[in-house]
Amino acid sequence: MRRIEAALRTAVADLNDLGRSFALIGGFAVSARSEPRTTKDVDFAVLVADDEDAEQLAFQLAARGYTVKTTVEQRHTKRLATIRTEAPSGTVVDLLFASSGIEPEIVGAATPINILGDLVIPVATIAHLIATKVLARDDRQRPQDRVDLKALLDVASAEALADARAALRLVTTRECARGRDLEADLEQALTELGPESRG
Repeated sequence: MRRIEAALRTAVADLNDLGRSFALIGGFAVSARSEPRTTKDVDFAVLVADDEDAEQLAFQLAARGYTVKTTVEQRHTKRLATIRTEAPSGTVVDLLFASSGIEPEIVGAATPINILGDLVIPVATIAHLIATKVLARDDRQRPQDRVDLKALLDVASAEALADARAALRLVTTRECARGRDLEADLEQALTELGPESRG
C-alpha cells in the first residue's frame, strides 16, 4: 500500500475514533468526484465549535503521533483556519476549520464514497469542491488548482454549478473571499475551462 493511502486510512480512523465530523477535500476528493490524480497530502474539512475545539483536536492528534507543522489564521475573521500536520508516516495531513468559512456546510453536505476500494468516507460535493478551488486558485503558485477546477467543471451539472455559486456567495458573506469577486472568478473559469455548452 502506498504511504499516502495508508495515511488516509489512518487519518480517517483517527478522526472517527475522536468522534469528529469531517469531509474529505483536496486531491483525493477531486479524484473521487472526477478524474483520478495523484496527490502528496490528505486534506479534510473538520467541524469544530470554535478555535479552542480546533486546538483540542490538534492536541488529540499529537497524542496519536501527529506533529503540528503550521497553523494559519483567517485574516478577516481572525479564526484558526487551518492546521497542517505531519502524520506518523510522514505524510502531510491538512485540517481546515475556517479557511473558506463554509466548512460546516462542506461537512454537512458531504456524501459517503468508496475510496481505495474498501474505505467509505464522506467526500465534499462537486459544488463545494468547485467553490474551494475557485477560492484557492492561484495559477502561478498553485497550478494544480486550475487542473482540478477544469476536471470538476467537466463533470458538474447545472445544479452543482448553482450550488457552487451559492457557496461562493456564502464565502463572501462570511468575509472569507480574500478580497476577490468569487462569483466573477467562477464565471471566468467556466468561460476559460468549462465545456463549451456551459460557457
